[in-house]
Amino acid sequence: MAEIIQQFNRLYKPVFETNARYIHIWGGRGRGGSYFGTDYFLHKITQPNYFRGYFMRQVAGVIRESLWRDFKDRIEDNETIDSQLFALQDFAMTAQYLPTGNEIISKGFKRSSGNQTAKLKSIAGATHILIEEGEETAEDDFNQLDDSIRTTKGDIQIIFIFNSPHKDHWIMKRWYNLEPEGSKEFDGYYRATPKQDNSLLSIHSVYQHNIVNINETTIANFERYRETNFEYYATMVKGLVSEGMKGLIFKKWRPCTNEDFNNLPYDSFYGLDFGFSSDPAALVEIKAHNDDIWVKELLYETGYTNPLLAKRFEAIVPKTAVIYADSAEPKSIEELVNMGWQVKPSLKGPDSVRAGINFLLSKNVHYVDSGRNLIKEKEAYRWALDMNKNPIDKPVDKDNHIIDAIRYGVYTRLMQPTAQWVMI
Repeated sequence: MAEIIQQFNRLYKPVFETNARYIHIWGGRGRGGSYFGTDYFLHKITQPNYFRGYFMRQVAGVIRESLWRDFKDRIEDNETIDSQLFALQDFAMTAQYLPTGNEIISKGFKRSSGNQTAKLKSIAGATHILIEEGEETAEDDFNQLDDSIRTTKGDIQIIFIFNSPHKDHWIMKRWYNLEPEGSKEFDGYYRATPKQDNSLLSIHSVYQHNIVNINETTIANFERYRETNFEYYATMVKGLVSEGMKGLIFKKWRPCTNEDFNNLPYDSFYGLDFGFSSDPAALVEIKAHNDDIWVKELLYETGYTNPLLAKRFEAIVPKTAVIYADSAEPKSIEELVNMGWQVKPSLKGPDSVRAGINFLLSKNVHYVDSGRNLIKEKEAYRWALDMNKNPIDKPVDKDNHIIDAIRYGVYTRLMQPTAQWVMI
């Protein structure tokens, strides 16, 4: 059998030498991260040592036109490889190298484009995971995957390939320290340096590290973004970390611990957004003092009728507490009141959503950092964009159940003495 020859960018030499469980290949566009990832898997599958690798993305079907296609290209482009030694199953997107029995399998975190998580029991025996578009992976999904890989047949490597996420993304919080970029041009952007963690190998790069493989016109396109779309240039070309996605509304909220929240000497009040068959009911506990507001996620679940909701309240809300709920649901409010709960309709009126947002923006908001759904919504809640991709003064009405609950409670409780809104 002829020797297989592969050439790798020297930048990625540490990947072959590390014992780190987690490997991050990240930064700006054009850096050759996916190319390296699939070429590295080609190297591993053809080695005599045991190897079982997984191509993973949020939804398995997307792999077909990304990692799977790239992997087949790596085989075809390498003249030292006999493609007949590979058993490739296009439909299932699996590959086996016949001389060793080593294999690659494709799998999604989700069963489809919906929210149902795929079962990861079949990950058993995996030694290597290659996750493309890693910034799209939810922390809960990653934790489930990470806990499922326990093989003793070889070293475990989980390789993330991703573009620079925003500073509050869970990847940044778990593995990186952030420092301002330092120049006036990139004010509001950050450089990320890995925390002291022997389990992580981080390789950050931009297109200049892969310059020999980049067409001159592509380089010109990348640099043109400096004038036409600076945010894209800073994050997707320079690989810097941003404050958040374009139009992000709540950029300055600060985390606090559950203990800090519980020790605050201020009375609690509550905000409630009613759920429906597919939307979760969201309940938050709120404390306020002067210009500071603290919020804590208590409930974020689907399938709650009002009687079930009242039953759930018994474990998390004092019977004497005031709950401010969506006033568009007067029958639900009345039903909860009849069951003994102090539920009041929120203040609503012309432009009340924007008014409530502006009121929150005028305050120092702290959130309990254990509220995963609260954090997800905070990181996603943004102004809608116009045809030129510029924010307009209207929020996107999506994934905002906890945000609405906060707004109902804060705006109604703190603005009620002076507000001139109609109760509807």
